[in-house]
Amino acid sequence: MLSRALFLAALGVAPRIPPRAGRALAALIAAVEYRFSPRRRAAVLSNLEVIGRSGHPHLTRPADRERTARSVFRSYHRFFIEFLAQRRLVRAAWDGTFRFQGMEILYAAAARGRGAIIAAPHLGNWELGGLALARLGFRVHVVTGTQLHPLFSGAARALKEESGICVSTPDDGFVPLLETLKRGGLVVLLVDGDVYTRGVSARFFGRHVPFPAGPALLARRSEAPLLHAHSSRRGELLWISIDGADAPDPALSLERDLERLTGCVAAAQERNIAAHVAQWCIFRPFFDTAARDTAARDTAARDTAAYDAA
Repeated sequence: MLSRALFLAALGVAPRIPPRAGRALAALIAAVEYRFSPRRRAAVLSNLEVIGRSGHPHLTRPADRERTARSVFRSYHRFFIEFLAQRRLVRAAWDGTFRFQGMEILYAAAARGRGAIIAAPHLGNWELGGLALARLGFRVHVVTGTQLHPLFSGAARALKEESGICVSTPDDGFVPLLETLKRGGLVVLLVDGDVYTRGVSARFFGRHVPFPAGPALLARRSEAPLLHAHSSRRGELLWISIDGADAPDPALSLERDLERLTGCVAAAQERNIAAHVAQWCIFRPFFDTAARDTAARDTAARDTAAYDAA
């Protein structure tokens, strides 16, 4: 109860903070965390080193990676303050904040009547990206694990639902997602998180890493298109970009189609993250995959059975 009260208090205060002051506050908090969170700092730097080794032109030197890592921390805390201040987005602020790109892809997918699955990374402000789609009139369904912090998770979920977004967890399975798709809605899945049981190996910045099988499995089960998307900040604007679409291929076996579709997801998000690497808010060693590979093999049969039963 105390955590919810604190979160609600922050929701009341954050919209009153002027945007410029909010950005300054985010920068201050980010600097403190960068200094006093060695594990998160090391994880970000290790991820940037792998991306640099893959050929990213702005991450070749340690000084480049440290500068970018500091920007990642600032981007995250700016995201957090924007998330808390979202009730400030009345009509005028809304029109002055968001821009959209590639929406013809989304509307074409929606016109088929099967809904659409949107795969996106933790880039820019992914939470406001989902809110933006809901404000456009789409039924939006997201799958989440712990939100922001375990103490705030319940209140953060309630805030999403207050904004008209449906929320479920991986434990809820495919049934709620299939219902959303049957109604022509959008299922938004973050594909660089660690809340999944089955991974499919895909090439990503020169490494083979597991990505969640959920987007591809859901596309196969529902026959809905799989769209690739991201959000990014460009100056004071938040852009929501739909980058392309792929469709399941029933002529392929389940395993082959999962590999193909997941490879498409990884390739799209590699391009997006490379273009906005200072906004990629992942604070664990993303490319340390040995344990996740083992877990993926151990759960593959179980998850395929769950897919068949959905």
